[in-house]
Amino acid sequence: MISIIYANRNRDIKRIKDSLDSLASQNSKNFKVIFVDYGSRKDLVNDLKMIVQKYEFTIFFNLEVSQLLWNKSKALNYGINHVDTPFTFIADTDLIFHPNTISYLQSLEVGEKFFLFRLGYLSQAQSKNVGIKDFEELEPSRFGKVNGMVLASTKSLRKVNGLDEFFHFYGAEDEDLFARLENAGYKREMNKAKIFYHNWHRTFSSSKDKLLTGNPRVENIMRVNQRHYQRNRERGILQPIGQDGMGQVLDPALVKALSNPGKTFKIFNILAHVEHFLREELPSHSAGEIVKVEFVEDSYYSSLKYKLKKILGKQTQPYCSMKEVNDLVLKEILYNYRNHNYSFEIKTNLKSIVFCIQLLGKNSG
Repeated sequence: MISIIYANRNRDIKRIKDSLDSLASQNSKNFKVIFVDYGSRKDLVNDLKMIVQKYEFTIFFNLEVSQLLWNKSKALNYGINHVDTPFTFIADTDLIFHPNTISYLQSLEVGEKFFLFRLGYLSQAQSKNVGIKDFEELEPSRFGKVNGMVLASTKSLRKVNGLDEFFHFYGAEDEDLFARLENAGYKREMNKAKIFYHNWHRTFSSSKDKLLTGNPRVENIMRVNQRHYQRNRERGILQPIGQDGMGQVLDPALVKALSNPGKTFKIFNILAHVEHFLREELPSHSAGEIVKVEFVEDSYYSSLKYKLKKILGKQTQPYCSMKEVNDLVLKEILYNYRNHNYSFEIKTNLKSIVFCIQLLGKNSG
């Protein structure tokens, strides 16, 4: 029997339904789905619950972690922890399965191997026809080998302690998993069967990481993730460094404690003030203390007087943009506070960023 794991945050309901519908049409019913929602908006979660309950093979986990940064690795690890079958397939909400996919996967001799697969990419027009056409009638525009789908024994995934939860946002968590499975002695095998298609969506653009939006993003994160993957390969890492468990999610009661901070700060976007708070003031507080800081754009920063001083080269206190504040805070979270109880919010006016954290002991990032 095979368990299929989905990790989701804020994906549209139609593509999720398309994927689950393709599983409902499988010739073999010897599988189950573990669907992990990692902090989607409440309205989407409510819709998801109604959709998912229609599929008897699906177990739905709603992790109320919208205050945290998107971490696909942790979401998948949470799913792996709940697998009770010998084999696991890591899927994607964009996947459309051939009706014989499960039967085919069951025919593969996994054992000491893990399997990667070709993926057919549907055009935008073709994706609109998913659900009204048979799988064979769909025509992918191209096929690719680089994707996060993998079939492996559940034992092997647990042996390497799952995915590395350092990886946030986008990129390299799958490549890193595959490399560590090889380090553990499992053989990678590329399968050429055309049994998966990928629903169209807009291509991820790293150029958008240079913009501040209500959705947290940090510039250059894909290269940071790639470097982390390369470091793990260079050192022959088997289990992620400093990752004692896998897929551990905070008790909601602890999250509620963030609404009662013991210390509060208001920091204007003056570069020295922001850097000093993050690198000196914040780490100086005791373990267990809850600290809340609001970073606010100073009205002087957009004033004519400040702009004229900059143009004339006159000495003035260096400011940073709210996007730069965003990136400084997010990188502190990634490198030092990713395992802490925290919340991060960009206000809708994009002039304020609120970061609240319950500190752990030193070296707990």
